[in-house]
Amino acid sequence: MKNLFVLPILALVLLLGTQNSYAQETASNDQDEITVAQEKYIDLAVENLPQSVLDAVARDFKGSTISKAAAKEDASEFKLELAKEDGETVEVYCDAEGNWITK
Repeated sequence: MKNLFVLPILALVLLLGTQNSYAQETASNDQDEITVAQEKYIDLAVENLPQSVLDAVARDFKGSTISKAAAKEDASEFKLELAKEDGETVEVYCDAEGNWITK
């Protein structure tokens, strides 16, 4: 008779114990963040940009001026902030050969 009471209580304790650990596992997974690798750019003087980049801006963004420039450490890619004639600014990316990169 004593075993009839112990067995259901043991089953209940095991059931509640596994539910608690599952709830904690789910809560910790909700707090995980996705880290996106950010590309590092180093500020660069506009006059130090390659001629191919300057030519591409003059060709494709007529009337715009380069207000800020930055480059990757290996100078394979450039981030430019262009000021348009209407006062709007736009951020564009190009490679060292003057080809535009979409991001």
